[in-house]
Amino acid sequence: MASNPDNDRESADAEKVDAAMKALAANDHRLAETKLLAVIAKTPRDYSNTVETADEIAIRFWDQSAFVHYVMWHKDRGSATKNVTWIANAYPRAHFYMGFLCVKRREFEKAIGFLDRGAMLEPTNPLFKMEKAQALVQAGRRAEALALYEQVNQVGEHVSVRQYAMALRGRGFVLIEMGELDRAEAAFRSSLDFDPQNEIALHELQYIEHLKEGGAAAMSGPVQSSGSDLSICGVCGQRFEEGVVVSLRDNPVGICSKCHTKLTKKWWQFWR
Repeated sequence: MASNPDNDRESADAEKVDAAMKALAANDHRLAETKLLAVIAKTPRDYSNTVETADEIAIRFWDQSAFVHYVMWHKDRGSATKNVTWIANAYPRAHFYMGFLCVKRREFEKAIGFLDRGAMLEPTNPLFKMEKAQALVQAGRRAEALALYEQVNQVGEHVSVRQYAMALRGRGFVLIEMGELDRAEAAFRSSLDFDPQNEIALHELQYIEHLKEGGAAAMSGPVQSSGSDLSICGVCGQRFEEGVVVSLRDNPVGICSKCHTKLTKKWWQFWR
């Protein structure tokens, strides 16, 4: 897909979001906020997350795992009729991380505003629902938070195995706080079907057993997501011993041998 001014502009703004993320990681919240708000202010009114032509579809993916998941999802189902290219994503991400920052500051209504606007830009991305659920549950609005987690109800072209497991864990955390231990246990056990060795889910199942035996309740924390682990396949989300590590947009991603054999040159491509 040929370069155009809109894509070039968003690529430049995506680099600013990357810089804001580094500031967040360094706990420099003021710098992160300045950079994110500057990008948000430039969000086009007619923004579209997908650009499609007769033989190609370009999507503004957040990272390599989202890209790989999307193309493999369609290839496995025989619906891979067009080449897929990766365009840099700036404006939805800027709204998400501004919402994330507001949650950290316990500014929950502000967080919800940014996340709702980001979701309007990229309605297929489940991360907006899950982060909004974080804001709601910490604001004491548990039923609303649970409803959002329940909207992420299956793996799909824009919902990875790991994201669905996160949503199930999110349900479990909320249900524990609501005192519905059987449903919470079921949610965490279901999450292990998709992320079998997740320490958070295993710990919470032990905690539920502790509560059922009459143990004292502890303060529940927010749902945690894991960092990049090259021994977890970026396609199927399963841990592997044999596979490859490839570089996408200068970022390493591990792919198990089974998924790697499915890849073809036509589908293994991206555009900067």
